[in-house]
Amino acid sequence: MLATTDEIDEIEKARGDREFRLYLDVQRGEWLLPRSVWLLQEKLNAYASFILDGKMRELYPYAQPKDVRIVVRSHGQPPADALTLVGLVRDALANDGPRVDFEQAT
Repeated sequence: MLATTDEIDEIEKARGDREFRLYLDVQRGEWLLPRSVWLLQEKLNAYASFILDGKMRELYPYAQPKDVRIVVRSHGQPPADALTLVGLVRDALANDGPRVDFEQAT
């Protein structure tokens, strides 16, 4: 949820897999908020900080930033600015390790 910028919505790791998936859920109505893209930016910043500043390693000591994927899971049609932002964040984090993807939920 975009409104809770200081929380991770969901962390998933499949047994035997090195990759951690951090899901950022955006509900259908949240895209209608006037500040939705700004809230998405704040939430993505919080996720990146959680991974890169060592907080994730406190919970999962063997987790490396390159083994983490942030998935923006949209339950509605996002504005074009949100997709642009996800692309910019993906490019900015490419060298540090965590990957960023956008997923349209059904």
